Amino acid sequence: MKYSTYYIENSKFGETKKSIEKAGGWWVRFGTDVLAYAANNRWAEVDARFSAESRGTGQGVGSVRKSDLHLVVQKGRTFQQEYPDTEVLFDKGRYLVVSISPSEAKKLNEREDVCFNILPLEENRVVFEQRVPKRTETPSGTPQADLVSGVRKSVFESYVAHLVSYPTRLSTSAHYLEAAGWCNGVLAGMGYASSLEDVSLPGGKRSANVVARRQGKGGIDRENVVIVAHLDSVNHPGGPAADAPGADDNASGSAGLLTLAAGCAGYEFTHDLTFILFGGEEQGLHGSTQFVTSLPPAERARTRAVLNMDMIGSVNATPPAVLLEGAELSQSLIDGLATAATQFTSLTVQTSLNPFASDHVPFIDAGIPAVLTIEGADSANAAIHTGEDTLDNIDADFATQILQMNAGFIAVEAGVTKPAVDCGCGAGPAVDQAGGTQAVRDLTFHYQALFAQYARLGRDGLLTPADYGNWQAARAAHDALVQQAGTHPQGAPVC
Repeated sequence: MKYSTYYIENSKFGETKKSIEKAGGWWVRFGTDVLAYAANNRWAEVDARFSAESRGTGQGVGSVRKSDLHLVVQKGRTFQQEYPDTEVLFDKGRYLVVSISPSEAKKLNEREDVCFNILPLEENRVVFEQRVPKRTETPSGTPQADLVSGVRKSVFESYVAHLVSYPTRLSTSAHYLEAAGWCNGVLAGMGYASSLEDVSLPGGKRSANVVARRQGKGGIDRENVVIVAHLDSVNHPGGPAADAPGADDNASGSAGLLTLAAGCAGYEFTHDLTFILFGGEEQGLHGSTQFVTSLPPAERARTRAVLNMDMIGSVNATPPAVLLEGAELSQSLIDGLATAATQFTSLTVQTSLNPFASDHVPFIDAGIPAVLTIEGADSANAAIHTGEDTLDNIDADFATQILQMNAGFIAVEAGVTKPAVDCGCGAGPAVDQAGGTQAVRDLTFHYQALFAQYARLGRDGLLTPADYGNWQAARAAHDALVQQAGTHPQGAPVC
């Protein structure tokens, strides 16, 4: 059997695939590249269907046994790093076509980790599509536009630098628990109901998820929009005692979650918001799997969307691209994110309905619409899962564009309505208070002004870890005050 790859524009793909099939061949689509293959006696007819212009991929004609054709989906370059002698026929970063025997593929798939998966190459399938950017007019003067404009690169940079400062975020390490506790304090300081939830790992080991919740304004019919990322990191070559900075995988996604949480905290939404940082992802999606398993049926049913961020900091495609990965039940989420990308960013959008190896998968397996946002798939960050996954791999401008797309999507999906109530002191949004003595009302008023100032400094990247601890302590003192006085906060958290 012979094969080659060709460049096919989106507008010509429908005609091209029919032509390949008519000639007796098969095809697999990777964005604007198409891998065509056919039996030796049919190859000349298949190859003749392509113009000279379509042969610009640099891929020559090769030979392979059809049964040995396999699709690899990998995180970074993990498959190629572990099996460098495997023949790679076609390389699109996250996705590879390799020549490997069915028995060897089965053996490799029995591994316990989820760094890669090997599948028989399915005939006539789309692995991912690449949408031609069609810029639309950016809405202005709306809560959606204001929320997006509040997503700041400096805030993302501050969060990602702090997370990378831990020697490791290995799920079972003390450093991981320290990082999780810090994130929990940051989210609580923003006004979310945040807590650590236990996660069990193989061998009797433990980790934790950080779960932060906020109630929407939609009454009993409101649903839930969930934003997730995994907090843990790993260094496979160095082992569990080695440094694992995990800048791209996945301090970038975790810092992105905190950045979005900070932006959303200043607005009211129709639906609930839940922000989750998962532990145990690198050991097999344990944090997300256990969280989904624990959800009652009613809670699953009212989860309208799950947005996952895993590796959003490294530019792997030209032009810069974001990959939106889900399943058929995620299609409306993918379309919504693609729309936000055209409104608020200059990113090229790639889409795939082949979910793999990140925390959106357990939600999809449970019938909950979920989508992964990840750096585009034309190449891959080879530094992940090593001690070389450091801050110099992060392009903050690129990550901020992905976050602005995500913010635009959240605004629509969760139903942003207006900024939270302003306390009137010029410090920013505040929480309404009801009841209590005048002295209590005055004191809570000043607490709200303090919280708004903390939030603004946090957004500008000017708070230290100690400042975040003080913010959380002030929040606890405020809550104790209103509880003792018999008053209760009304409305949305401060920004």
